[in-house]
Amino acid sequence: MIRRIAAFIALFALGSVDVNAATRAYPSLAKRPVETRDGNAPAPAVVQAAPADAALVKQVETLGIQASTADTAFKTEFGKARGLVAAADGAAPTSEAWVAAQMSISNSDAARYDSVAALASLDTLYVGRQDNPDVNRVAADMATIDPVRTRVLAIVDTQNDALDSLRRALRTP
Repeated sequence: MIRRIAAFIALFALGSVDVNAATRAYPSLAKRPVETRDGNAPAPAVVQAAPADAALVKQVETLGIQASTADTAFKTEFGKARGLVAAADGAAPTSEAWVAAQMSISNSDAARYDSVAALASLDTLYVGRQDNPDVNRVAADMATIDPVRTRVLAIVDTQNDALDSLRRALRTP
């Protein structure tokens, strides 16, 4: 019995050996061209951005204004919601105060719609403008889009955090 098990193990071990291992090509350990490059050599040319696309600049500015306007409306609604949530502190779910607070949170969420839509449009522009073989054009477009996109993203993140804090303050049903 033990001989059979030992024979099985030996056959299994032999079967798992890769017979092509000796003939397989492994990567060379020789230095690659980048490793032999002169460290004192001049750096490659820097990509010079193309002139800004006037239509893109206008579109991005419009989206930034849209987000800022929506943020102002959100802050107004959020102030109302914060007061109603404070009034509903400890109130039972489905009570009058609790329902009023929930509705006010929903109004705040609706007021920020344009800022979220602006962020989505900026994200679409950001991704779409990267798909261009002209690296100078891409650099110019990213320089136009990225600062506004970053600012709008911060606005939306702040709104998300504010709404989450209100939702956590209310008891859940």
